[in-house]
Formats: sequence, structure tokens, C-alpha cells
Amino acid sequence: MILRSCLKCEFHEVRETEEGKMSHCTKENCWARYSKCVSIRALDRFLDQERLDATRRFSALEHVYPRE
Repeated sequence: MILRSCLKCEFHEVRETEEGKMSHCTKENCWARYSKCVSIRALDRFLDQERLDATRRFSALEHVYPRE
């Protein structure tokens, strides 16, 4: 499996295996899917998608009668 996010990395290379072409990280000397770099990117992406909007509309009724 070739990872799209790794294609622009200077440490990325494509290696041929029995299963096909795979992304390899030469910086960490491991398959890219196991690298810290990909783990951090995946976590950042997950947190961006799961984050609730911090800005809330102000309502006088909610100020007097809070839901929380």
C-alpha cells in the first residue's frame, strides 16, 4: 500500500514486496504505516474531525437557565 500523505516526504521510498508496492520510511527505517510520522498525522486528522466547535452563540435565556 502506498500512502498518499508520504509521497511528498523526502524520506519516502516505494519498495516492492510479495504483496505489491509499499511505502517505506527511510528516516525511521520501517514501513510507513508503522512510522511515528503517520501516527501523528492520523491523530491530528482524527482530532480535527472530532473537535466540537469552540464558538457558541450567546443567548440570554441560556445565560439565565444554563443546560449544563
